[in-house]
Amino acid sequence: MATKKKAASARPAVAPLGRKERRNAVSRKPAAPQTQRGNQTREKLKEATVRVLERIGYRAMRLSDIASEAGVNVSLLYHYFSGKADLTHEILVELLDSQRFQDLSSMAPTSDPFESIVRANRVMVATYSRTPGLMRCLLHFDEEEAEFSELYRKVSADWSLKIAKDIARRCPGVTLGEEQRLMIAYALGGMVDNFLFELYVDRNPTLVKAFASPDDVAHFLAIIWYRAIYLANPPAEQLKGYEGFASLKLIAG
Repeated sequence: MATKKKAASARPAVAPLGRKERRNAVSRKPAAPQTQRGNQTREKLKEATVRVLERIGYRAMRLSDIASEAGVNVSLLYHYFSGKADLTHEILVELLDSQRFQDLSSMAPTSDPFESIVRANRVMVATYSRTPGLMRCLLHFDEEEAEFSELYRKVSADWSLKIAKDIARRCPGVTLGEEQRLMIAYALGGMVDNFLFELYVDRNPTLVKAFASPDDVAHFLAIIWYRAIYLANPPAEQLKGYEGFASLKLIAG
């Protein structure tokens, strides 16, 4: 998975930071709750925060918005979190640990390279399509919070390395060196990330109109990914229902 730093700077939806240095989101973090009720309250506040982030985003969100969504007094928030940055940090770290960044080897085995690419894309498509607000929030938070940004860089690098290793494991007929595979992983990961951001977060009307379902999106991206590696279309039996996505003429050097 590639980062979106350069692409983000050109997006009018992303406001200037207005600060010289990033902050640390988790300073003066309150102690963890000692009771089941406390843990339940804490989770309730996180769930409310996710809903607010989906609606209005991180930069517009206030603690009063979260408290209103959760049906509690604002002062209660400070028993569990040091502020909205602390709360958002925890939510986004959980997102990084969720299905979008799961190890591809944990999926059911398949000897079909194209199917393995489709599965990897389904993971990313599912996250973008279900939580577009959180994906925009991830971009904003990455720009503002130092500790989270460092973690995001590491997770992104690990994801690209896993993809590169998966290419080597599933595509033994492709004679590429380790560095070449890693470059392909970064390039294709960046393409997928930006494409999904444009489709699900920015809601580009051309892209929205083009795809009937998330599975269509995953197959479309998998065809492009497969062609970039093999310089060929996927096997015909894998294209049933998606022939139109593979109709563009291949140009091989």
